[in-house]
Amino acid sequence: MNRYCFLIVLFLCATFSFAQKRKVAKARVAKPKTIAVTENPGVKIYKSMIPATAKIMFIDSVVVDKNDFLSSIPISKESGTLQTYQQFFNKKSPIPATVYTNEFGTRCYFAAGDTTGTHLYSMDKVGNKWGNPTLLTELDNECKNENYPFLMTDGITLFFSAEGESSMGGRDIFMTLFDSDKGHFYNPDNYGLPFNSTANDYLLAIDEPDSLGWLVTDRRQPEGKVCVYTFVPTSSRQSFEQDNMTDAQIEKYSRILSIKDTWKFGNRAAAMVRLAKLKERIKSKKTTDTFDCVINDGVVYHHLSDFKSSTAKQLFQDLLKMKKDLATRSQRLDQQRLDFHRGNHQLRNTILKEEKALEQLRITIHDQEKKIRNTENLLLTK
Repeated sequence: MNRYCFLIVLFLCATFSFAQKRKVAKARVAKPKTIAVTENPGVKIYKSMIPATAKIMFIDSVVVDKNDFLSSIPISKESGTLQTYQQFFNKKSPIPATVYTNEFGTRCYFAAGDTTGTHLYSMDKVGNKWGNPTLLTELDNECKNENYPFLMTDGITLFFSAEGESSMGGRDIFMTLFDSDKGHFYNPDNYGLPFNSTANDYLLAIDEPDSLGWLVTDRRQPEGKVCVYTFVPTSSRQSFEQDNMTDAQIEKYSRILSIKDTWKFGNRAAAMVRLAKLKERIKSKKTTDTFDCVINDGVVYHHLSDFKSSTAKQLFQDLLKMKKDLATRSQRLDQQRLDFHRGNHQLRNTILKEEKALEQLRITIHDQEKKIRNTENLLLTK
């Protein structure tokens, strides 16, 4: 009996030993390594910005050749002028580049460089001659290969396209403000969605008088083509925060997958009327005594006799004087800046004081334009 029990114990020990060896041998078999997939930094930035996508109504779009997209942007003269580098300087550029000139023709912004890199410059007009270009070095802190500048009518908000660490992929639209105290622009910020994408986004231009804007991008386009979107800008950035939407639902707006889906965000019909009238004004040849004064979505005045309200008419005449004063003082300031750069540093305080005064004058002009519209509309709606 004892011998029988001994044999059973011996058998169990042998079985256990064999199982242990088999387990160790199995453990020694090399397991396939898991390869960590690193997410593209640009895609990561894009995903992080989806919840903050701006709610924008896109009213129209057109696909054009990349080298000729400026012809599809019918911007009013009150918002400045956009030209190609060749048109402005009358010479070829080694890279595609645009030049923005303000309403008064006294200051311009442009890109210059070659295939290895580009930078933005500003240039002031003194009398009938343009001065020396000034490199906007402060923009290089956050960006590279800057191009396609556009300055808002406030004289301080600059949009441009560039690459950088905060880009979602390719070129993105950046925005910066001019610091009048220090005499240069702040570090630029990525303008976010839906104006940017993981493709190339080239230009953002806003015509404030007509409340229209244009975005040029090559997202979902074949080589050599871009899409020019026409949209209605908002006075303040509006998001989808109050709509209780998921990121997946917001994403279709961030990518502008359907402009028709955005028409519920505003009055598209009125915006299309403004666009048609803007194109008509640009196409027609106007005399020097005409102007463009937007009263509402469907009414634009071109003559003083168009005003129904005598108060609004007087306010508009005062506005014209303000704008003329702004142009004269802006030109004088440009000369002072030029003298300062030539060594007359005693002008520093004078320049800073005048920059603040002009900034306030622009605010006053903006308020005056609102007052004119409100006064005239009160009479039109009676």
